Amino acid sequence: MKLWQKTAIICISVLLIIVFACSAVLLVHAKNSILELTYSHAEDKQRGLASSFSEMASYYLTEEDSATVEASLVNYCFSRFADFSSVLMRGEETLYSGVSVDPRTLLPLSGNEYGIQLTEREIEGRNVLIVGSLVTVKSTPYAVYVVEDISTTYNSITNMAGTFVIVSMAGILLGAGSIALLMRRSTRPLTALALTARRIADGEYGIRASVETHDEVGTLADDFNMMAKAMETRIAELTETAERQRLFIGGVTHEFKTPLTALLLHTRMLRRANMTEEEKDGSLAHIESQCEWLERLVQTLLRIITLDREIERKPCAVDVLFDRVRQNTQKSLADRGVTLNTLSDGGTLLVNADLIQSLLINLVDNAAKAYDTGMENRKVCLTVSGSTIEVSDNGRGIPKEALPRIFEPFYMVDKSRSKKSGGSGLGLTLVRKIADAHGAEITVESSVGKGTTVRLRFQ
Repeated sequence: MKLWQKTAIICISVLLIIVFACSAVLLVHAKNSILELTYSHAEDKQRGLASSFSEMASYYLTEEDSATVEASLVNYCFSRFADFSSVLMRGEETLYSGVSVDPRTLLPLSGNEYGIQLTEREIEGRNVLIVGSLVTVKSTPYAVYVVEDISTTYNSITNMAGTFVIVSMAGILLGAGSIALLMRRSTRPLTALALTARRIADGEYGIRASVETHDEVGTLADDFNMMAKAMETRIAELTETAERQRLFIGGVTHEFKTPLTALLLHTRMLRRANMTEEEKDGSLAHIESQCEWLERLVQTLLRIITLDREIERKPCAVDVLFDRVRQNTQKSLADRGVTLNTLSDGGTLLVNADLIQSLLINLVDNAAKAYDTGMENRKVCLTVSGSTIEVSDNGRGIPKEALPRIFEPFYMVDKSRSKKSGGSGLGLTLVRKIADAHGAEITVESSVGKGTTVRLRFQ
């Protein structure tokens, strides 16, 4: 038998084994990844639901109308989700339940606030994942549960495993029978390829086959390494894309929080019988303006997604832009005892007004949070000169080692202080994204104890 014939038989047989061996490894990996992802998504849903209820209840719940407000909060936070079932309990009382079972009997909760616990149970022949945690609102403990049916996930894994067993057994038997007829020495290079394939399947995407022969096997090894490199590059690209999408969605959610809270507040104010007609008209006008702004912002953000960061820019008077920022930050600044000083050269900027408004509101809000208790002369300066906008404060400042990370998602210089002020760590991430969409350069200068200046330069 000629060498190429033996090599052909060896390659075909061993490659079959490699394919099915990799499939087995990938199947186990896929099963574990699917279950981990399912658990992680359920935990994220529960964590978001518990956090949303806790924040809103802490803000709106009072002793005078606690029952009414509590019922409204429960209806708003829990009844609007269609992709999973939820349960809210206060002590032994069930305030909301979207399932027919009592989750307390399946998952008794204990531990600290936001300490998430989970369990998987079979209920009525279906696999059910239960995730819960305790949250405390004004000394009152609440139990928040998320219940998800994951039977479909297990069915998919079972079907995938059945198909794999049938196909892999046939392939392995064919490959093993062929290899047994040939010399062991001839299979060593291919064995190295198989081991490399297994390591790649396990996640070592940077590994390469070290087969140094000058025949068809060496050519195969080179092609295999080229394939591995291309796969590694593609995985990195997909990971980067997924991360950008996650940050974008997180930033948009953060941006919507403030106007939605204002809309909810004015809606509740309209329910009060003692409001004057003038006050009602003012609330309705504010609701209308916020809804219009949200609509414009949504449309603009969608264009950013669909048009690959291409945004519509129009000449915008700086004075008009500053007036919008002042109107949207007036209440929050007043609550913190901070004064907003603006200085404009009366020019115009070629920008997307809604996005730049959102950017400046975030920067002004961050500057207002830079003051500790007892600080005097609290002021935020918003100035423009030509194509450069500056937002500055004379607050506590940012440590030098923290400056390179302030635009990272969810990064907070002082997590405890940021949490108390309602921050999520996404505001500056969205600022960076809007600046990049405009092709603008953004820089930050800060000194501890002296203050911070954020400078935005348009091209």
